[in-house]
Amino acid sequence: MFGNLLNNKLIEELVDENIIKFIPKLDKSNLQIAQYSLHPLYVRERLNRKKTKLLHEFSVENNSYKIKPNGYVMIDILEQIQLPIGIVGRFIPSSTLIEQGLGLTAGKIEHPFGQNGNRIRFGLKNLLDEPVEILGDERIAYIEFYDLRGMDNFEYKLKSIDKVIYKGRIVDKYNIDETSFHDLEQ
Repeated sequence: MFGNLLNNKLIEELVDENIIKFIPKLDKSNLQIAQYSLHPLYVRERLNRKKTKLLHEFSVENNSYKIKPNGYVMIDILEQIQLPIGIVGRFIPSSTLIEQGLGLTAGKIEHPFGQNGNRIRFGLKNLLDEPVEILGDERIAYIEFYDLRGMDNFEYKLKSIDKVIYKGRIVDKYNIDETSFHDLEQ
């Protein structure tokens, strides 16, 4: 069954076998038939291509954030995911975003993303002329996994732009000056 979309049972088995890693631990209540729901942790403002500013951290005491009319923010996701070579994660917007008038920009993840504590990050655009509130316990998106390990794939190497993106997220995570960060060429 290699090359197929993984269902909830296979996702759970791969997590139990420590092949796919979740931090915090996989919450079975977030598993759907073939997806896992993802939740916001941080809201960031984009300052430029390399820098962001932390605007909000979701917590029990501070569980909501209002996105300005026609505003754009970046959302770091609570769940950190590490995948082995050959398993790819793709994102699907939550239907609640449609009802709220929010547009989501997302990509995909694959190894080595997450190996250095990288956080999944989405862009959220308020498409309305009024503020929109998001809550820390609501679903922002879903991830679905594809297992390509048994297929004959070409070797993939990170491109320079991927290294810049990963470096930027580590700089954000540890709040360090990027000039002190070692090159990712290793």
